[in-house]
Amino acid sequence: MRRYRILPGLLFLISVITMAQTRGPVDEVKLLMESCRFSQAIRLVEPALEKDSAQPDLLLLKGRALASLYRYREAIAALKKALLIDSTNIRILNELADAYRQLGDSRKALTVFRKINTREPANTYFTLQIATLCYSLEDYLQAVNVLLPSYKADSGSFFVAKQLGNCYHELNRPDSAIMFYRQALRITPYDPNVTGKLVNLLIHRDEVALALYWTQRYLMQDSSYIPIRKQCGYCYYLLIDFVSAAKQFHECARLGDSSKFTMKYLGLSYYKQQKYDSAAPCFHTAFQCDTSDAEVCFYYGVSAYRSLDVNTGLKYLNCTLRLLMPSGQFLSTLYSELADANTSKGNADTAVTYLGKALEANPANNTLRFKIAYQYDYHLRKPFEALPYYREFLKNSAREPEPAIKDPQKVSYEDYSRNRIREITSKKK
Repeated sequence: MRRYRILPGLLFLISVITMAQTRGPVDEVKLLMESCRFSQAIRLVEPALEKDSAQPDLLLLKGRALASLYRYREAIAALKKALLIDSTNIRILNELADAYRQLGDSRKALTVFRKINTREPANTYFTLQIATLCYSLEDYLQAVNVLLPSYKADSGSFFVAKQLGNCYHELNRPDSAIMFYRQALRITPYDPNVTGKLVNLLIHRDEVALALYWTQRYLMQDSSYIPIRKQCGYCYYLLIDFVSAAKQFHECARLGDSSKFTMKYLGLSYYKQQKYDSAAPCFHTAFQCDTSDAEVCFYYGVSAYRSLDVNTGLKYLNCTLRLLMPSGQFLSTLYSELADANTSKGNADTAVTYLGKALEANPANNTLRFKIAYQYDYHLRKPFEALPYYREFLKNSAREPEPAIKDPQKVSYEDYSRNRIREITSKKK
């Protein structure tokens, strides 16, 4: 009796040993891969390949394991070896294309996917991979050429319609982009990215009422999505419905959006209603986001002043002037450079005008007086018009002496001016 009880256990043990003996390295590697033990899988593959390197399945698994460890260059090398043995294997080609893509080499990935497509032209997965890579390489026309046959074969694909819309958008063909975005929304009615792009296109085409409809349609399904609500508020603002615009932007703020765009247009919506005390804090928040925005600074100053915060109003109105007008020194340098550029082109009249502007912007730069004199004297051949500038230059040089010229072969501006004054006045006599 005891012998019959032991027998089933023995049979089970024998079957396990038999299975282990019959299981090949490919199966063992697959089990390790399934449990994400990629390093162990590689260590198991390498001895097997040393015994027999002509095993495409093992090389494929090695490539997958290496790619899973982000070792894409090594993965590509393994997959290329597999292709030398089996050049028509779609699985190997697909893994190789994906490894190139993960490495960031989209062009090589595209080449491999095109090879696959010639062997599997009916497989839409590979067609879409080609289109996606063309789009990432900014070859939008080629992406359209790839996608259109797929769309004609199946117009119910959201991805194809969306990508066609994106491509036509990049190709600056808004009519086609709008058509495909709308088709995409018929398939997936509440996609936020497609809705947002469609609304932007309609706003740029001045179809604001239609853009507003699409934002309202989306918000009925998801009222908390801030980007679409911002677009909705902007549409109301463009349609001069400032009350509704303020409501939309206020809701964005309530949901946690304190971006420059939201706070600026919330402020403008109040400002247009002459609610300056409500507008001022909105403009203040917007200006903190971008302290170089002269428009926001101006509206903040006006709103503060009109809500009886006179000191703040004056501060930001003066700040607006500084933002709109560069410093005198910068303007002077800019005009001086323009003068030099025009002189080099032979436009002496234009150059002397710019030098005058440079001096007006920065009167403390005495060298500009000499440059104006020299421009009249040498380039325009008008020495008598140069004379007062030479004299003014010397007069100001007496207050701030010019640095001494170390090179004896060079003449200082002061000495040159004195010589020319003597020469010009002697001719006049």
